[in-house]
Amino acid sequence: MSVDIDGSADSGLPKTWFAKIFYEALVDFNGPRDVGSMACRQQTQMYARHLENDSLWAVQMSDSWSRYPNGILVGTSHHMGVYDECVNVHRPVQGKYCIPSVKLGSSNGVDFTVGKPDQPQSNDHAWREILGFVDNDKQMHRNIVKFGICIPDSCTADDLQVALQKEFDKHFLPHRVKAQVQVEPILCSTDKDEYPYDTGYYLTSSLVGFIFLVCCLSTAYHLIIITRDDNGENNKMPETFGSFSLIRNCIDLIYYDRNNELNIFNGLKVVAMLLVLFCHKFLYFVINPITYGIYLEKFYEDGSDFLLTAMNLIDPFFYIAGYLMYVMLIPQFNRPGTSWYHILMVIVYKYMKVLPSYVIMMMVTAFIIPHLGNGPFWASRIWPEADKCKNYWWANVLAVSNYIPVDNQCLISGWYVSCLLQFLVIGTTVVYICVKHRKIGIYLIITLFIVSLVTSFVTTYFNQAYGMIRIMYSFLESPSNSLEFSNYYRPFYHRGTPFYAGLLAGVVVEELKKRKIKFSKLVVYAGTLVISTVCIWVQLYGVVFYDTSRPYNAMEQSLYAVFSHCTWAVILFWITICHFTSGYGPIEKLLNNRLTVTLGRLSYTVYLVNIIVMMMIESKQRTAVTPSSYMLVDGWIIGTFRTYFVGALMYLIIDAPFGLLIKLLLFGTTRGHIDGGSTTAAQIETDAKTK
Repeated sequence: MSVDIDGSADSGLPKTWFAKIFYEALVDFNGPRDVGSMACRQQTQMYARHLENDSLWAVQMSDSWSRYPNGILVGTSHHMGVYDECVNVHRPVQGKYCIPSVKLGSSNGVDFTVGKPDQPQSNDHAWREILGFVDNDKQMHRNIVKFGICIPDSCTADDLQVALQKEFDKHFLPHRVKAQVQVEPILCSTDKDEYPYDTGYYLTSSLVGFIFLVCCLSTAYHLIIITRDDNGENNKMPETFGSFSLIRNCIDLIYYDRNNELNIFNGLKVVAMLLVLFCHKFLYFVINPITYGIYLEKFYEDGSDFLLTAMNLIDPFFYIAGYLMYVMLIPQFNRPGTSWYHILMVIVYKYMKVLPSYVIMMMVTAFIIPHLGNGPFWASRIWPEADKCKNYWWANVLAVSNYIPVDNQCLISGWYVSCLLQFLVIGTTVVYICVKHRKIGIYLIITLFIVSLVTSFVTTYFNQAYGMIRIMYSFLESPSNSLEFSNYYRPFYHRGTPFYAGLLAGVVVEELKKRKIKFSKLVVYAGTLVISTVCIWVQLYGVVFYDTSRPYNAMEQSLYAVFSHCTWAVILFWITICHFTSGYGPIEKLLNNRLTVTLGRLSYTVYLVNIIVMMMIESKQRTAVTPSSYMLVDGWIIGTFRTYFVGALMYLIIDAPFGLLIKLLLFGTTRGHIDGGSTTAAQIETDAKTK
């Protein structure tokens, strides 16, 4: 053991480099020999004896983790070792893989941040980068080391923490360095499935299995009907049973009416969804074990400004929801005999239509998904999501999940569904007022739009908050670390601007059509280019807020909070007006085609499943990776295909069948029987417009 009592001659910094001290502390460490239960001590002693004799199983456990860390100065976050080599040891001892965290600091209270330059120079002392680390929330922690270690299964995380702390104190304190060890129990795992198989698991498995069986039987019966129709027989399929036919639901899904003007919104939803998936992939990608963190740190200076300011990418969905709500409900409320009762019917129908996929997703997340994978990070990332859904599912069902603490929210995307349902109540009421008292309704929409803007300004200004969600490292570790995300991102009164803009666009388009106002192609294309350029510039302006040395300006932040809620809304507002009054010509084919319409109908189920699919992919990570744009794009492509595949399954097995059943329950019909394998065009068109 090398000892340094005096430290560096001129600075008091240790003379021996961190990695060497670390190695000296762990070179002969085999586990908790003198702490913990009797079983832990006995297994650790057996492990040590067999290691001296070079027994294969003992050497495998020892060989599975590294004792000499490297790359700490360039932001290597984890030193993983080989997870599977550790946990695949079963006899005579079961290997357990843990990830301790060691935080380094001065033991004598010396502040090494004093005089430390923002950018280190080549001749600066390397220890100053560790002991003088300044957390500006844009860097990997240089003073925290996380490493994999393999110990006997009978030893607990607390046993390991105590044993490691003794070793590190013994070797680091003589160098005036305090190494604080922390071992979280959830970061210790074996290759066994340790998540409980409770009643919820068997209930959920039985329910999903039963629904899938009904879908298979309905599809088989449907095939028989099609075969008999080919032989000249005329058969009809019962509506209830036929709702589960995969054939019927596939026909509904891929149906394409090229003359439906609303198809463009399916295309816009696909574009927005692809961007959302890319951003979600990025968010989970950067919290993985990283070997060269400097690459990610440079992202704040030289990376994509779009990704850094893209936390409002959900706004297009709110805008589209607002516009479609207006154009769909106006004809219904204009029918003779419509009363306030019909507002309730619309709300009940839409709410019930949202529930089946939503509830199944919560149940699967809570009881099934924890059993579908393993790895060093699987339990720490997936199990908490399951526990949240077990304890706070009611907030999602009652559509108030955007008002409970972020750390308690079941399904990270649940806040969006709650907002949509809250907007459903507001929007349905406002549209009804527009039908009965048009001027009052229009003034009400404008008032709500203005109030939403004022709310964003006032809350940002008086709370000294930022005008956007900054994607800092603390936010990536836990969204609740962001004041803006916790308090201003999820409530509906902070997200209303694009929704009310959508309602207002419905009014404007309706008036322009009545007056037969059209724009020339020059105005359409030039206007789209100019408006998009200005709005994108406003959007990207937010990247300046990542400069931690920049003085905070409450007025600037408040104005940006207002304008950033308008960027996507203004672009889509203009596109909507141009499309429905003048058209974009051949360019519309990019958004109005069979593929985009089909994928657009999957938007709800894809959004429900996308985050958990991404989490499952990333939580199976076993080794540290060197991040690159190629790896990010490749992961995005793979994740997108998987997400749409799971979303399509959810749609065909849950969303579409139960949507038809709810329609049958409330209205007494699904608008036609299945006859010879075909759903009536009227029904398909209606479904296509409302989905």
